Amino acid sequence: MGHRIVPPVPSLFTFQIRDPRIRSLAGIQVPHARVSIRDTNLEAEGPLLITHWGVSGPAILKLSSWGARILHERHYRFELQIDWNPAWNLDEVRKMAINESKRQVKNTGSPPVPRRLWHALLQEMPVLERNWNTCTPSDLQQILDSITTSTWQVTGKATFKEEFVTSGGVDLKEVDFKTFRSRKVPGLYLAGEVLNIDALTGGFNFQAAWTGAYLAAQGMASELAAY
Repeated sequence: MGHRIVPPVPSLFTFQIRDPRIRSLAGIQVPHARVSIRDTNLEAEGPLLITHWGVSGPAILKLSSWGARILHERHYRFELQIDWNPAWNLDEVRKMAINESKRQVKNTGSPPVPRRLWHALLQEMPVLERNWNTCTPSDLQQILDSITTSTWQVTGKATFKEEFVTSGGVDLKEVDFKTFRSRKVPGLYLAGEVLNIDALTGGFNFQAAWTGAYLAAQGMASELAAY
C-alpha cells in the first residue's frame, strides 16, 4: 500500500550456549550480571538465568533487544562476555584470601556467585583444590577473571520460537502518532506489531500496542463522526 517496511527481525530472545561448564547448571540465577558482545558496544545489566539451552533473564533479553539487527546479521553466532558479579574486584578477592586463608578455594564460605557456578567457572584451575593462603597474586587475578570476564560462544537464539516481539514493520515516519493514522493512505490506521516499534522486556511492548490501539480507535471514531 505504498508504505516503507523496515525488514522485520526477532527481538527479545534468549541465547543458545552449548558449553560443558554450564551444562548441568540449569536453574541457577545470579541477581546482577553484566553482559556484553565482543567487537560491539552492546552491553546490558540485570538478573541472569542459566537454562537447559544457554542463558536467559532480563540482562540477556535487554541485550538481544538492543542488538536485534546486529545479531541477526551475525546469524546469532557471536562471543558473549559475562561478568557474573560486577561488584567483585581484586580488592574483594584479596580480602577473601585473607578471611578464608585456611580453607580450600572450592570450599569458600561465601563465594561471589552460587557455589555450583563457582565450581564450574574455576573447574579447570588447579587452584580450586588449594588453600587460599597458598594463592599467588597471579592466582588471585585468574580467579577474578574467571568470574568477571568469562567468555562464551553463542551458537544461536532460543530454539523454541520464543521470541517475544519483532523489530521492524511500517516506517514510523509514515504514521501520525497523534492518531496512529497513515500519512500515505487516507482512512488507514496502524498499531501494534505491524509498526517498527519494539521495546525492552517489562510490559513496554504491551503498553505500546494498547496505547496505539486506543489512539487509533479514537482517531477512527473522530473521522467517522466528521461524516
